[in-house]
Amino acid sequence: MVSELAESYDPLGAHLADPYPFYATARRREPVFYSPRLDAWVVTRFRDVDAVLRDSAGFSSANSLRPVRALFPATLAVLAEGFPPKPDHVTSDGPAHHRLRVPYTRHLTAPGRIAALEPRMRERAAALAAALPRRADLVERFAAPLPVGTAAELFGLDAGDVAVARAGSAALFRLGSADVGEAAEAADARTVVAFQRMLAGYVRARRAEPTGDLISDVVAALAPGGAPLTADQEAETVGTIGGTFGAAHITTTDLIGNAVRLLLRHPDRWPPRLPPSHVVEETLRYESPVPTIFRLATRAAVLGGVRIPAGADVLLVFASANRDEERFPDGDRFDPTRTPSRHFGFGAGGHTCAGAGLARVQTRIALAALPGLTADADRPVVIRRSINVRGPLTLPVRTARGRTPGD
Repeated sequence: MVSELAESYDPLGAHLADPYPFYATARRREPVFYSPRLDAWVVTRFRDVDAVLRDSAGFSSANSLRPVRALFPATLAVLAEGFPPKPDHVTSDGPAHHRLRVPYTRHLTAPGRIAALEPRMRERAAALAAALPRRADLVERFAAPLPVGTAAELFGLDAGDVAVARAGSAALFRLGSADVGEAAEAADARTVVAFQRMLAGYVRARRAEPTGDLISDVVAALAPGGAPLTADQEAETVGTIGGTFGAAHITTTDLIGNAVRLLLRHPDRWPPRLPPSHVVEETLRYESPVPTIFRLATRAAVLGGVRIPAGADVLLVFASANRDEERFPDGDRFDPTRTPSRHFGFGAGGHTCAGAGLARVQTRIALAALPGLTADADRPVVIRRSINVRGPLTLPVRTARGRTPGD
């Protein structure tokens, strides 16, 4: 029998804007429950989420990005014109996961890699901040273009292709994880296919002549040798590059947006009053840009006293675990002065976000670059309608300095 609490869980509806009171109730009353809306077992406590992440044999990542609903037939028809889906480093386990993840971790953690990017990130942040008008949507004018520019530099994209990459990766993240209509979803699918075809051109070019960028490294790692890529190799490289490009900028956009939104409510905590690193870590805990992820139970298990059948989908709610009072005293309070403690802001274990270090640095740079901001109360904040990523889609602000209104 499904409880009233479980029946009511609606992460894309009633619990989109502010899910945290629901999660607090769930942790107290029913920390593991079956959601008929998602056809998945929902896990809300830190210790239970941690147990799943530590048991990679019992809980597979194969369904990590499982759609929350079936795609429309028109969407599937459009996607069939692009590249077939292949497992990537997010949706694979064991040796396959290691093989797919290594080129990203190697590239991003190479000695001096992030430090070498910092001057350009600071220049980009300063230019975007200086161009802000007195009234602005901070996401569109700052929080999105900053990490998009960094991702494009990492991947080696030409300036003329950045808009296609940004739109295509955002559309890819919406497919199946956001609540949109049939026409909008089909349009997203067309945008994704255009993005895939553009990436395929880069993959073929880097195969012929590597340039040392991230695409070159991924192609070399996933398809060793110099022979032309097979259809499967091309689909695999295009798929993993497309998903990773999206993760590289969307989660950082959301992290910057979440941090600024919180600081607008707590202006006394804006850097340099508090160290930027403290603000970033507390934002990751308190308002994680990655609120949930799925796992697949490969065998029957017991979580929080609840039996999970083999083959069941399990939704790990990082957004709830990161506020669990057992782990974080007064967890529903935003407090950048709290003693840092391990959280799930970027996942955990072998599937921890490969770009977490870069995202932290970019967000610190962003907060330091922004002029004095206040919320523009005349215009509402719009939250991204997605189960996989969380942040403001629009964030209206007023700046203490800037050009004349309407610029």
